[in-house]
Amino acid sequence: MKEIAEVWQPSRLKGIVVRVGAGLPFLSAGQVFEATPVVRKWLARSHVPDEAARYVSPEQILMSCSGRVGRITAVYPHHENIVITHDLLRIVPRDATHYGWLYAYMRTPQFHGIASASQYGHMIKHLEPEHVQLMPVIMPPPEILEKTSALVSEVMSKRRQAATLEKEANADYEALVRPEGGANGTDVYGTVSASTLMTARRRLDAEHFRPDYLAIAGWLRSAGTRPVETLDDVTEQVSLGNRYRRYFGEKGTPYRSAEELFDLNAPVTKRVYAGLIDNRENYTLHAGWLIMARSGQVYGLNGRVILLTSAHEDIFGSDDLIRIIPDKSKIHTGYLLLALGNPLVGRPMVIRNAYGTSIPHLDPIDVRKVPIPRFDEETEKQLGDKMVRAAELKTEADSLENEATELAETVVSAFMKSHGHL
Repeated sequence: MKEIAEVWQPSRLKGIVVRVGAGLPFLSAGQVFEATPVVRKWLARSHVPDEAARYVSPEQILMSCSGRVGRITAVYPHHENIVITHDLLRIVPRDATHYGWLYAYMRTPQFHGIASASQYGHMIKHLEPEHVQLMPVIMPPPEILEKTSALVSEVMSKRRQAATLEKEANADYEALVRPEGGANGTDVYGTVSASTLMTARRRLDAEHFRPDYLAIAGWLRSAGTRPVETLDDVTEQVSLGNRYRRYFGEKGTPYRSAEELFDLNAPVTKRVYAGLIDNRENYTLHAGWLIMARSGQVYGLNGRVILLTSAHEDIFGSDDLIRIIPDKSKIHTGYLLLALGNPLVGRPMVIRNAYGTSIPHLDPIDVRKVPIPRFDEETEKQLGDKMVRAAELKTEADSLENEATELAETVVSAFMKSHGHL
């Protein structure tokens, strides 16, 4: 590896967390692998040594070196200008034409096996830059090098297009919903009438009544050219499956947890024997549905929502997912995705319903009451089409990325076989 790429790691970072927006935005290793990471922490700038070395750039490949070692991702726009944890190795090909092949090669099971064999540690595994520098890299024939480079380049292009479309749709939606000069504010303390606590679900948790959440609820009631509706009004079903016993095996149906669904093209690590599970249709996922994570921290995946595409058809989902089936005769699926997932005015209306301390949860009965502002059909269609196209581009990128990885895997297997290793 050291002959074809520079491998390095920033010094250990012990940052001091400050209030939102007051310092440098920061992403942990797990967040970097999410399809759409959201900044959760800001660090005091004066306590971030060698700041420039902690930013990443498009020519780099990032590799996890702690915990689940060997995971690979490229650098996308949502990673740039953000402090990235030291727990990711930076790998920069010395020849730019090798980037695509190296990226595909490092995603193969064979390379992951090499990385796993090189790790050290007991409870938490680690890799050092010098370990990666000594790892073997099989170089392909020129035609394979060229093909993988083209495939990986197309992957990056499609994902960047998707990010642009989502950014545009969110900005347009916020312009419609958020009043001019309206701000969420950072004051989470306020006063509400005691009688308010005793209505409907009798919410006694203060999170539900935060002033910034109440302000957003007011914006939504005032927005739109049609009356505000609830999620229940525009869906065929909002449901959550019961817990079930899983029977895993190599020949089973691909299984996805909430984390895997929200990560960027996560590999299939588990397969479940669906025929051994009662009411298995309750856990089978289908294209066109929206999936919402219903547990975890309120600043994490909890309440996040994605649109399932053809790549998710008939796979098995965790029981920890809320299934949302839009009524297409009433609302555009992409617009509903936008209204629920917009980070400024959508997701706060979802996450305000989370309850619990260590691991907050959401219940369908509360999610069904999330307000959805309505506009004329053409406006909703324009916004929704951007979100649907972004989801399609991500699926296309995943498919091309898998193709490049399979091509690299074929080359590696042929090399090993020719040298008597298979």
